[in-house]
Amino acid sequence: MLHALSLWFEHAWGPLRVFQYIGVRAALAFVLAFAFALLLGKPLIRRLRAAGIGERAEMSDCAEVGAAYHAAGKGGTPTMGGVFWTGSILAALLVCGRLNEPMVLLGAALMVGMSTLGFLDDWIKFRRENGRNGMSRTTKFWTSALFAGWVVVAYWMLGDPERGIAPIRNLYFPLLKDLFAQPELLGIWGMLIFVAFETFLILACSHAVNVTDGLDGLAAGSALPCFAALSLAAYAVGHAGLAEYLHLPYVPGAGELAVMGGAVLGATLGFLWFNAHPAEVFLGDSGSLPMGALIAWFAIVAKQEFALPLLAFVFVLEVSTSLLQIYFYKFTGGRRLFKKAPLHHVFQLSGVPEQKIVARFWVVGAIAAAAGLLLIKLR
Repeated sequence: MLHALSLWFEHAWGPLRVFQYIGVRAALAFVLAFAFALLLGKPLIRRLRAAGIGERAEMSDCAEVGAAYHAAGKGGTPTMGGVFWTGSILAALLVCGRLNEPMVLLGAALMVGMSTLGFLDDWIKFRRENGRNGMSRTTKFWTSALFAGWVVVAYWMLGDPERGIAPIRNLYFPLLKDLFAQPELLGIWGMLIFVAFETFLILACSHAVNVTDGLDGLAAGSALPCFAALSLAAYAVGHAGLAEYLHLPYVPGAGELAVMGGAVLGATLGFLWFNAHPAEVFLGDSGSLPMGALIAWFAIVAKQEFALPLLAFVFVLEVSTSLLQIYFYKFTGGRRLFKKAPLHHVFQLSGVPEQKIVARFWVVGAIAAAAGLLLIKLR
């Protein structure tokens, strides 16, 4: 909205031209999203608690983890905090974003779609007596896969040569400035490979954040450095001068994602205001699924798909330990690789204080994100 006003009143009132700059609107989006999160969070938490939509520690699939949650007083803490996280981002984006930029619109659609799916899953859990099983895994997987696939196909179409945004359809490797993959050369098969890969990335990130959301502030705090790094990367590939200097592909319009990044960072900090220990609210699937999907989307637009495992190292570590536990258990006939997965439960059940676990994961996440930015510079 502000960008449109700056163009409309450019000659009538000069100061409004400042809103044509991405950096200014990104900073304002950060402040507004943080303020919206604070304003929306408290009344929503109060309503969720009154409705009884909260964590049921006694229903955990692990007795030891359930006991730890119960001892920490987490029982009854409201879930579905992702509702006001998503709402705060959308509100800030409506004010500060360029609503005619397809990459921003697709990102917003992906966030809303995954948040809606997560909300339905949270609601089904709340309505069922056991408080644990939500939507069936098959329904959840195929619904999210089809929606993510649709978004990726729309993104692929933006790379039509007539639009002059050919880099969209390429895949770039860290450190290698002159070597990249061009799936488009394989025709329809190349498109299918591209769509399948990028869709997998979105689903994997969504699942990884969902798995990580187990301690107060862990998922939200770990996402902050990741989003900050990816927002900078998106701004760089959308800026012709910076893209040339850093030997990155130039993707016109990608820089606008930095405004959305500002909104995401502000909303995440605002959510963390209530989610920090002792948590007043949890993300729930309504927040963890869109948060993970947005991490993947930022990496896709910034052409940093192969650097993402480092940029989002905490989430990769968490989901990897969870998958290793599952497959080790199956192939060894019931033996466990870890005491409990994902990794944060190993420390939790070892008696490490929750605040110390979360703080250490934040530190690791910040270092990994910085290292990911270094990879971009070294390229």
